Amino acid sequence: MDGEAVGPATDDLFAAALAEVQADDDGPVPGLLALHARPTRLVFERAAALLAHEEPAERELGARVLRELGRHGADGRRPFTTETIAVVMAELPSEPDPWVLGCMISVLGYHAARENLDLVLGHRSHAAQPVRFAVAAALPDLADPGRTQGRVVEALLRLAEDDDAAVRWYALYALFHETAGVADEDRVGWATALTTRADPERRGELRHLGTTLDDRADPGLRAALGGERLGAPPTP
Repeated sequence: MDGEAVGPATDDLFAAALAEVQADDDGPVPGLLALHARPTRLVFERAAALLAHEEPAERELGARVLRELGRHGADGRRPFTTETIAVVMAELPSEPDPWVLGCMISVLGYHAARENLDLVLGHRSHAAQPVRFAVAAALPDLADPGRTQGRVVEALLRLAEDDDAAVRWYALYALFHETAGVADEDRVGWATALTTRADPERRGELRHLGTTLDDRADPGLRAALGGERLGAPPTP
């Protein structure tokens, strides 16, 4: 059952969500959120079909609906996770639009598609900022939750020195908050190397990162990063 008798029609929600995507701003997205809360077969199939649409905004909408369609279950998966990963992987290799490509990579992260880690890593040096940003944001959810793989750490370290501030911040946060099975001395080494190579702006970012560490953080890491309270981190 699609649930059409309760709330707005699915067609109306897709139309509203498309307008929200096309607005290209940071305004509210009630249509998109309503679709996320309606994890029916109809919504899934409509969103999946949009991934092959000729218009980039339609493909973006499809990806953004699939990314957060339904709540996580007890197994940590969303209602259509397996099918979502399959349809995204069918379209991602040929996606020409960098923004949409970034959205598709984000879908893989939200659905913890760890089997596709290496495909995502292959985009870590992409020329377009939205793609590199998506890679930095997705890697923590694609890595081994028990012990972050060396190739993931290497990618995050590279992205932590990206030309774009938002990419750098997401990579830095992932390195120092979301890596698993990493020794404290390794993190201290990363911080020391990054600080040594950083210009004043990037040292400021590292100091701000130091303020996000909790009381259990290694004192050496806190010292390597610094702890001065700075302004809010950059946004993408």
